[in-house]
Amino acid sequence: MSQRPLLVVESPSKARTIEQYLGGDFEVIASVGHIKDLPSNELGIDIENNFKIDLHPLSDRKKFIDEIKSKSQKAPRVLIATDPDREGEAIAAHIASEVPSEKTERVEFTEITKAGISDAMKNIRQIDKNLVDAQTARRIIDRLVGYKVSPVLWATLKKNMNFVSGSLSAGRVQSAAVKLLIDRERLRARFQSTTYFDILAKLEDKKEKISFDALLISYNGKTVASSKSFESETGKIKSSDVLLLDEPQVSKIFENIDDNNWSVVSVEEKPRASNPKPPFTTSTLQQEAARKLRMSARQTMRNAQILYENGFITYMRTDSTHLSEEAIGGSRKIIGNLYGEKYLPNNPNIYENKVRNAQEAHEAIRPAHREFRTIDEVQSILGGDCAKLYDLIWKRTIASQMPPAKLKQTTINIKNNAARFRANGQVIIFPGYMKIYVEGQDNPDAELTNNEKILPVLKKDDYVLCKERKKQSHTTKPPARFTEASLVKALEGNGIGRPSTFASIMDTIVKRGYVDRKNSRLIPTYLGLAVTQLLENHFSNLVNKEFTAKMEDGLDEISRGERKSLPFINNFYFGGEENIFAGLEKMLEEKIDIPLACTIEIPESIQGSTEARIGRYGPFLRRGEITRSIPDLIYLGDLNLENIEQIFKEELPEDKSLGKDPKTNSDIWIKKGPYGNYVQLGDTKTRKSIPKGTPINDINLELALKLFALPRTIGKHPETNEIITADYGRYGPYIKCGKQNASLRGKETPLDITLDKAIEFLINKNKKSSEIRSLGIDPETKNTIVLKDGRYGPYISDGKINASLGQAYTADTITLETAIELIKTKKSAPKRKRKRKKKK
Repeated sequence: MSQRPLLVVESPSKARTIEQYLGGDFEVIASVGHIKDLPSNELGIDIENNFKIDLHPLSDRKKFIDEIKSKSQKAPRVLIATDPDREGEAIAAHIASEVPSEKTERVEFTEITKAGISDAMKNIRQIDKNLVDAQTARRIIDRLVGYKVSPVLWATLKKNMNFVSGSLSAGRVQSAAVKLLIDRERLRARFQSTTYFDILAKLEDKKEKISFDALLISYNGKTVASSKSFESETGKIKSSDVLLLDEPQVSKIFENIDDNNWSVVSVEEKPRASNPKPPFTTSTLQQEAARKLRMSARQTMRNAQILYENGFITYMRTDSTHLSEEAIGGSRKIIGNLYGEKYLPNNPNIYENKVRNAQEAHEAIRPAHREFRTIDEVQSILGGDCAKLYDLIWKRTIASQMPPAKLKQTTINIKNNAARFRANGQVIIFPGYMKIYVEGQDNPDAELTNNEKILPVLKKDDYVLCKERKKQSHTTKPPARFTEASLVKALEGNGIGRPSTFASIMDTIVKRGYVDRKNSRLIPTYLGLAVTQLLENHFSNLVNKEFTAKMEDGLDEISRGERKSLPFINNFYFGGEENIFAGLEKMLEEKIDIPLACTIEIPESIQGSTEARIGRYGPFLRRGEITRSIPDLIYLGDLNLENIEQIFKEELPEDKSLGKDPKTNSDIWIKKGPYGNYVQLGDTKTRKSIPKGTPINDINLELALKLFALPRTIGKHPETNEIITADYGRYGPYIKCGKQNASLRGKETPLDITLDKAIEFLINKNKKSSEIRSLGIDPETKNTIVLKDGRYGPYISDGKINASLGQAYTADTITLETAIELIKTKKSAPKRKRKRKKKK
């Protein structure tokens, strides 16, 4: 039998599926992503030699490289079918460099279906050098930023910040993303909240007795302030012409209202159409999955990758809203079957595609196949999370080919002496696409009901009855903090990065400690503030969203063959072109102003008496001789005048006596040190740190005496008869039994842990992992994912990688999809360097 042609894909699961569809005519092997990259321990770029890169085979891909070299020598053809985007093209080029050039061809699969693969095999091409050049330029620029700027952060900020445990880094995209979050926090801190009032009247028509609400909109011809009267970013009122009501003014208006004199001034009705949203792009899928399914960007892309590789959806990295004729035909067939002809437009809905890039010229994300697979099929094969995401994609695709919803909006203006009230209503005449899908809502039927606000049929000069009138108080709120969904939207809107990188960007900025995730919000930390301010002061373009967008545009131009990569890289590093960038090399020569980077902005009214800074042990406030640490839960956006005064007011004064020690009759003092509060016995060196997180009001004499009594004897071990003690140490709370120590985790502390619980901790320390249950098989690696119980609690393993469940999941709630995501995140995390012990 003659040697079969060779086809190379990225994913092992995709390889098996494609080989079946091709009927065994090709031998299909998987590269499992990139096979080469820049070296991990050096720059790998020869700047003086036109930025020549030194690509090294990845250590875990050397076996694959040997395999493809061997097989390509015997195969008549080598088709490279890596992913159809810029990164996939670069991987294809790296593979091609190991294969005889005369045998190499390129093919791209935008959907893993029999028809999709058949069509792709008819459109074989050569590797696109422009796409490869664009990816290489991006990699060089990102490497230069990482390797040249990150050491500046280490030598300046980290060296002067004892509270920073991880490594600091700068990145062309990540730094601009953190800047967006910082700018939002600055707006929140500067926001001027205003409390204002209005009046709500509960009215009823005399005929049908239909109740409805009307709001005061003007008084004596002057418009009454509403939420729209204030600047959303500053909180300042837009115009002095509006009437900003306070409580006494509302009371006066009440006195001038005649409850028997409510008459209709005008009734306005106008039709409104609500158009369906286009099918999903990568960005809009991430946003909607976050809103509807509470999926992180990484979870969304992971589940989408699984759906794509198993032939359920088209390629998930796309900026296009285009649908093929096949997809439109499949959608229209489903609409006709489910809802009938009235829900079918005469012509297909075509969405304008603003994308110019060749790499993004394929379709929107939509169900694969001519006849879309059912949600139940996905559920049975891939599980719940993938099924939920497929359901979202299926509904959005179908809805995009349905007619607009038709609504009727009604406005009724009502007068009572000098007061004017307004009632707004809306009814749905025809639901159209809303029958199946409403953006940001889980239940379209419920949303149809919520969208309706029915008003009675009234005409001019009709009188209505007033059942109740009440004052309403409102306080303006600062701009909301970003969620993953809103940050994805902002990144895309500002041209920062590419949708395919958004998930990794958010993971990176959280992992570095620049951003905290709190209740689905992304909040920049004070470390993130210091890093951003240093970059603003000395590497301004790296955090400038306009510049970052221009860089992305430049890379896109390279990918389209409209621009050469070398002049582009030269301009970035040495500067010069169009005077838009001074050049990274010149910026690196600047002297870094560390104090300026560590300054925290506070309200102008107290800047003369108070300062806020990020110091060696964290953020703090100083007023004269008084210094206060800024609490962990007070972020930059919360540092308003009220909270600052509360910090100075609530924190215990230094050197305060808590009372007398019963044994020595010495004062026990509460003091503040570089690592937090501690208690001290008289003028001695007997000191004990106060456990982190202890509320201020709980620091009293009783607690101090308990701390001084440590180490505490818990009891004797029933087997060894050795004494078990508990104490706080350098690395946190722990227990000790003979020569054996065990860290305390959870709610137990050295002050209250019981003997039984201490014995349990000691047993678990030496306990070998035991299997709780199998969660299932990873469809990509085919490894079995197992839930195990170990010395530190339950964790998951695929046989090679172990990952803890963290605080978000338990042994009862963990699912296969989540476990796969946790293992993938652990695998992609940089390895920690172990410190070698110095030889004595």
